[in-house]
Amino acid sequence: MAIASEGKFVWFDYVSADVQKAAGFYGELFNWKTQEIPGPNGAYTMLMADGQGIGGMWKAPPEAPQQGHWLSLLSTSDINASADKLKSLGGKVLKAPTKFGEFGTMAIVSDSLGGAFGLWQDAKPQNTGDYKGQPGFPVWNELLTQDVAKSVEFYTKLAGFTEEKMDMGKMGSYHILNRDGKGRAGVMKPPMDMPQAWMPYIQVANTDQTIEKAKKLGATIILAGEDIPGVGRLGVFADPLGGSTGVLQPAPGM
Repeated sequence: MAIASEGKFVWFDYVSADVQKAAGFYGELFNWKTQEIPGPNGAYTMLMADGQGIGGMWKAPPEAPQQGHWLSLLSTSDINASADKLKSLGGKVLKAPTKFGEFGTMAIVSDSLGGAFGLWQDAKPQNTGDYKGQPGFPVWNELLTQDVAKSVEFYTKLAGFTEEKMDMGKMGSYHILNRDGKGRAGVMKPPMDMPQAWMPYIQVANTDQTIEKAKKLGATIILAGEDIPGVGRLGVFADPLGGSTGVLQPAPGM
């Protein structure tokens, strides 16, 4: 397995005031397992799907938002150079590059409109950043923004993405960030006013059943289920800690 290079979202961290509650909710919903490993700031809860690491959970520090939220980690071969470039583009380094044992180095940053995410530099071969195409694994990553043009400009300059526009009908244009011949993430303006934020989508076998289960587990449903031609059926919910997560049942053949 090759070390991931620039322009791939390779990991998804969930940050909240209550790791145990978050792990319980997502474990029940997606059948994720957890594994405790040491981290630079204490225990780190790794999320496992079908025995493979896909992300992690950690307790929000006092200076960070306490409401649940995801940090999508963007891969880079030189984290210090990427952090410097990010600052030159109007972004901010919220937490300087920090080594995570033998795994790699991570920095917590925000884009030019305040959307938080992470930079990640592998120390050894790990995740290629390609989506697995299996239920329970991340299948997409989406930036919700009030200024699509400015956001696309920032990320294309930072990570070498190319932009592809997709007509979403009544939902307007959808902007796909491509790298190495594959779609890596999407950018869109949400139908409501909300802060800049990244949100992962998890692949599921049945969107409607998953949304109903999330509701029973205490989630607030944002989008109950909608068919996107050529993509699949998607839904979005806010978990009991306030974190927004998408689910996608891919269209046949996707």
